[in-house]
Amino acid sequence: MNLTSQYIVNPKSVDAYFTSLATYKTIRPSSAKLRLGDDRQVLNDKQNYKIFRVDNIEFKMIHCPRGKFTMGSDIKRLVSINKPFLLGETEVTQELFEKVMGYNPSEFQGDEYPNSNKRPVEQVTWYDAVMFCNKLSEIIGKKPYYNISNIVYMIYEKDEYSKEELPNISEAIVTINPHANGFRLPYEKEWEYAARAGTNNRWAGTDQEETVDHFAWVEVDDIYGYGTPPSNVKQKAPNEWGFYDMTGNVKEWCWDERIRKGYSTDNFEDQNESTEILVSKRITKGEDSMYGLNSSVGDHDFEVPDHTNEFLGFRVAMSSFN
Repeated sequence: MNLTSQYIVNPKSVDAYFTSLATYKTIRPSSAKLRLGDDRQVLNDKQNYKIFRVDNIEFKMIHCPRGKFTMGSDIKRLVSINKPFLLGETEVTQELFEKVMGYNPSEFQGDEYPNSNKRPVEQVTWYDAVMFCNKLSEIIGKKPYYNISNIVYMIYEKDEYSKEELPNISEAIVTINPHANGFRLPYEKEWEYAARAGTNNRWAGTDQEETVDHFAWVEVDDIYGYGTPPSNVKQKAPNEWGFYDMTGNVKEWCWDERIRKGYSTDNFEDQNESTEILVSKRITKGEDSMYGLNSSVGDHDFEVPDHTNEFLGFRVAMSSFN
């Protein structure tokens, strides 16, 4: 495949971003060098956001400063954010994900869902999310934050005689490059810090249940209900720092790992024949549109990293270097 590359220059800010497109199964190391020094890639005192573009798709990341906040819901603790960072204004959309990765796994797309390209991408594993971060980094011209190896793709068994390899990643070894300037998943404390935005609000943007609908797509439903499909991003009001949909819409993958108890069995329904094991899970934040009112920004959930569903997506973060 031939890759096309170019510099896009904004003459007003003199920011330059390197863009290129690749297929979803390749991570090609980029030899492109930034035309601006790292110090010029950092937000200045008069600007609290940064805009990036991949072809004609634009996305904004908002600067979050150092600070302290009270984290958690039932068990609260004072947490420090020692390094400033950037976080996506919205969840990653279907159109951006498809442009970067070359496929769109989302359930809620097509003619049945108008303007679905502006809806958050869903049906992505945690591995898909970190792969997206690396590919986006290369497209923009930044050093990938993750080392990803031993990649295994999902297999869809149509029947006992027919199997199909899917683009979703079900397994990989992932480590970090802590000094890389590329895109990454937010840490749980960063996500919650941005969602609270200097407040102690229960939900992103408000502490009053009667006004949650102004800030979030939420529907209280019973466990057998299907709930409201994720909606287009930026259709509700942002929180105090300008972030959209941090309550409702879709839950979002974070980097943080937790080791939890699980079961290994050939017959999952028969726990008497199963063996208790320790399972690596990743934290998710921001309850989806189906149960948004039931969860505060201080709550979190756990999912195995190869899990997908139509109410689970992500937004990207980036370390801010001086």
